[in-house]
Amino acid sequence: MTIIHHGLDLSAAGLGTGAADKTQAGQGQGAATQTQAQPEASAPPQEVQITPAAQLLANVERQLANAPAVDQKRVDSIRQSLSEGTYRVDSARVADGVLAAQRFDAQVASK
Repeated sequence: MTIIHHGLDLSAAGLGTGAADKTQAGQGQGAATQTQAQPEASAPPQEVQITPAAQLLANVERQLANAPAVDQKRVDSIRQSLSEGTYRVDSARVADGVLAAQRFDAQVASK
């Protein structure tokens, strides 16, 4: 399979070559033919614009990569509270979290 993105060949064979592959499906046959066009020597360099959403996701990814997977201090604190029998569940906070999750799910489903 070849993916075309802004005229660049992103297949394994043509990655970074700048070759532009085009795939055309035959009418009702399902067969595909491929042709390659070579870039001109004087072609201007390709530009890529990153959307604000993609920039935000990249920033979040960097922050998550630097964050520890587990807050060990919190785990130790809860473990100690459980073993001592002093751990208390805030039922109002749990209920708020469940309601917030349901609202979020309903919002996502309506889009």
